[in-house]
Amino acid sequence: MPSQKLIQRLQAVVGLSESDCYALTSMPYTVREFRDGEYILREGDRASQCAVVMSGFLFREKTIGGRAQILSLYIAGDMPDVHTLHLPLMDHDLRSAGPSTIGFVPHSFLRGLLTSSPSLTHAIWRETLIDAAIYREWVANLGARDALARVAHMFCEIAARAEVVGLVKNSEFYLPFTQQNIAYACGLSVVHVNRTIQELRRRGLIERERPMVKLLRREELERVAEFTPDYLHLRGEKGHCKGGTGTQLQR
Repeated sequence: MPSQKLIQRLQAVVGLSESDCYALTSMPYTVREFRDGEYILREGDRASQCAVVMSGFLFREKTIGGRAQILSLYIAGDMPDVHTLHLPLMDHDLRSAGPSTIGFVPHSFLRGLLTSSPSLTHAIWRETLIDAAIYREWVANLGARDALARVAHMFCEIAARAEVVGLVKNSEFYLPFTQQNIAYACGLSVVHVNRTIQELRRRGLIERERPMVKLLRREELERVAEFTPDYLHLRGEKGHCKGGTGTQLQR
């Protein structure tokens, strides 16, 4: 059910009432599995539904002059294309990083839900503002930090976001990204990414045996990354609600 992690995510940033939880667990949806690198949406597509990440990772990507740039990352509980409710024409690609499971909810349902629930409208609006804050931090990361800080910052951010939806255990989390993915996200070459990860290992800050990453000395890693989680605007609460199973639509 796509609403489970979505509820945890929204609880972490704004909090939800019992009626909001019930409304989300009652969403009609279809579920699809995607392979590594497979497109959820391509630039130029016109969306009629919103994606909810159930498991795995998605990334926004823009290709210019044959070179790809990953613009943002999305984990379980995120709705990466909620903007298509108002801007349905895609101006970038949305792809799977590693295998992923995605729930799709029709625009028509979401529009009705948000019209009937001011509190959910507030929650989704807050999510879009946080998404914009993450964009700003990514721009700063690319423009103002060196390679070591960029890669460390990416690890710190993903860990912080994964924690609030229960995806970090003993400082370890699933991250199937290739070095090419990291290079595209951090504006570096694959060779530079390899050297940077080796340096983080040498300093005893991370362990990385793909697809797992473990943060060994997190406070020190955050200092290297100049990472503070304020821009994520997390409350640190996990969602829970009773009842409601959703309606799985025919594919």
